[in-house]
Amino acid sequence: MYPKFKATKYALLVLIVSVISFPFLQGEKYPSFNLEGTDGKQYHQIQFKEKEFICIILYSNHCKISQSFEGLIKEISEHLVSENSILLLVSPNNENALLPDELAYSDVGDSINEMRIRSKDRNFEFPYLYDGLEQSISNQLSAKSTPHAFLFNKTRNLVYSGRIGDYNEPNNLKKSDLYQTYRSARNSAQINQVVTKVHGTAIKTKKDIFIANEVRRRYSEESVNIRSINQQTLKFFLKYNLGKTTLFYLWSAKDESSRENLLILSETFKIFRKRGLKLFTINVDKDQKETKLQLEKAQLSASNFILPGNEISPLVRYIPNNTTRVTPLTLLFSKEQQTLVSKIGAIDSLMLKRLILKDLKTSNIKNGRY
Repeated sequence: MYPKFKATKYALLVLIVSVISFPFLQGEKYPSFNLEGTDGKQYHQIQFKEKEFICIILYSNHCKISQSFEGLIKEISEHLVSENSILLLVSPNNENALLPDELAYSDVGDSINEMRIRSKDRNFEFPYLYDGLEQSISNQLSAKSTPHAFLFNKTRNLVYSGRIGDYNEPNNLKKSDLYQTYRSARNSAQINQVVTKVHGTAIKTKKDIFIANEVRRRYSEESVNIRSINQQTLKFFLKYNLGKTTLFYLWSAKDESSRENLLILSETFKIFRKRGLKLFTINVDKDQKETKLQLEKAQLSASNFILPGNEISPLVRYIPNNTTRVTPLTLLFSKEQQTLVSKIGAIDSLMLKRLILKDLKTSNIKNGRY
């Protein structure tokens, strides 16, 4: 189907540092910055001079550890705001440096537009700032990973650097080193700087774009194969290949949205295939050469088949009742063989990713992996 990925020394480095602990270098000062927020406003360090405490949290959309602390981040922010202080959430990643499978635990990446989606979806009521071009804040604070929290007092001395809270109980405010340090600092004129170890996802900079481009090049070299099947083979696939989160895509090159849909499916497959997503594309055209060309343009190295239009009856029962068309048909089946998506037309990429993530998470929980 597709060859095994042979990692270069650069890609191997990425795998090693993706989840790792980093030491904190003491002595960092309150950083200077001028960054765009998800609300379209520019934020500058001077505008918060009246705040008693400033908490800066480096966070990544795609980082599952960052995501696990979202509830606690919102709770801590509420406490700070009520006491004339503020929490700033900062995304330090260059979105072009992310590898496809590094997005396998997120519905969105780390671009400013995707940050806006996350902010709206999670109801972030604090500034969420994009620092992906230069990593100005993370460089000044010697940070190497997300999530990483920093707390500065009224005189802008650093009083805390480290994890947000307990990794095993990410929603427990009482076990939050960050919040407990904040409470102590408010109640004491003098407090020793508190430093805790952090681990999470390595911050991606423009230097890492080379690695990402190298991985994308290797993806582009994967073989795209296609073979003819019949109705009986299709019945077999539907009966015996639905033990995992599975996508079926029935299509024709004549479909108005075929090119865009194939690109979305290719991207989605690259992101989730290492987590077990299966993808079958089934073309109803007779032109195998043209079908393969379309698949190659989309770099879609999944299980690709050609099936005559009069042989698709096993899929007919999944076609929505409110249409007379049969292509392009997108079907998403859960591990328990429930139909999660049955849609004719253009694919909603965000919706599809969210449903895949939900099913993969449910499957992993049942397998004792969460």
